[in-house]
Amino acid sequence: MSWQEIHEFFAPIRVVWFALIFIGIVVWAYWPRNRSKFDKIARIPLEDDLPDDQRSTPVRGS
Repeated sequence: MSWQEIHEFFAPIRVVWFALIFIGIVVWAYWPRNRSKFDKIARIPLEDDLPDDQRSTPVRGS
């Protein structure tokens, strides 16, 4: 059995395997139980690290 034959045998299996992994990740991402976790993570860039009175440099526009 040559490498070419091995490759031809495993190529369709590899495609199915990666498709199943992709579908699994999508299902996990949209699972209702994970929604609150992802909503919390999505707000991180919008939150300030420090209150305005503890900043060493003033914030523009205030």
